[in-house]
Amino acid sequence: MRVEEDWPEYQRASRETMLVRLAKFPQGFWVFEQDGAIVGTLTSCLTRYERSGGKGFRSWDEVTNHGNLPDIDVATANALYLVSGTLRREARGARGYALLIETPVRLAEELGLDYVVAGAKIPGYDAYCRRHGEVDARDYAFMELNGCLIDPFLEVYRGYGFTVPDRDHIVSDFYPDLPSRNHGAIVVRDLRRSGRGDGGLSSR
Repeated sequence: MRVEEDWPEYQRASRETMLVRLAKFPQGFWVFEQDGAIVGTLTSCLTRYERSGGKGFRSWDEVTNHGNLPDIDVATANALYLVSGTLRREARGARGYALLIETPVRLAEELGLDYVVAGAKIPGYDAYCRRHGEVDARDYAFMELNGCLIDPFLEVYRGYGFTVPDRDHIVSDFYPDLPSRNHGAIVVRDLRRSGRGDGGLSSR
């Protein structure tokens, strides 16, 4: 719960919510340690993703059952959805982020799922509009500078094999996040293009 305090207060999960996630889907609940200290957490849930669009992904609350994880038949699920994850500042960096991404990918592969999906923030959106003028979020998410996506968070995801398939995967009022103006980008990793990453952290 101390790690959870790195989120803004209005985005933090309660202790009760964390316990519900752990009870419902324990294999998709990870704690990351570094030098004997807890420095990160990641929670996930099973879901059904349709490649043709963001159907069923209209909000974080809808996908995650308001953070309490949906009840879904394993036989109908084809994707692992990343519900929430964070790393303490001292653990952030290429190795930490690689472990945060590759750990759920390995679980999804073990479960025979086709995709790993997340509702990513686009935290550079508000600042970009303030600096350069208003632009549609669905355009902003695909804008590049020197071969890199302008939004730093989306560029990190792209570095680990996630893509935003099309403009319909940019969803307004997806999650309360002021820098993103409450938009979310549904980022998708097709496991057939999966890569590996190593980190100095351990997970359990």
